[in-house]
Amino acid sequence: MTRQLALILTTAGLAATLPAQAGKIDNGSWTHACGPRPAEVSLDLKNPDAFNKSVGAVNTYRQTQRAWLDCLQKEGNADIQATSQIISQFINTEAQTAKQANDKIAADAKAAEAKFGNGK
Repeated sequence: MTRQLALILTTAGLAATLPAQAGKIDNGSWTHACGPRPAEVSLDLKNPDAFNKSVGAVNTYRQTQRAWLDCLQKEGNADIQATSQIISQFINTEAQTAKQANDKIAADAKAAEAKFGNGK
């Protein structure tokens, strides 16, 4: 098995064990599954009766907005953690591959010294 194939299989295996990422980044824009931003509402200042009627809509908007922001935070944190783990595993696998290559070079150099003597 080639090192690249081993790396791909290791990364794929790790990705399968991680929680699914909630969103993705495409052209610098993050998508999520929290739905659209809640539509903004405002207090109606025309008269006291209109104002009183608008308070309920504003309170509903605030609750919906809070839930939406909480969803973004939760999904964003999950994506950050999953991405960080995948990248760390990738780097660790590459470092291990480089170490193995360098260990082989050192062993071959030692074998060459023993076989050919005095570095000749």
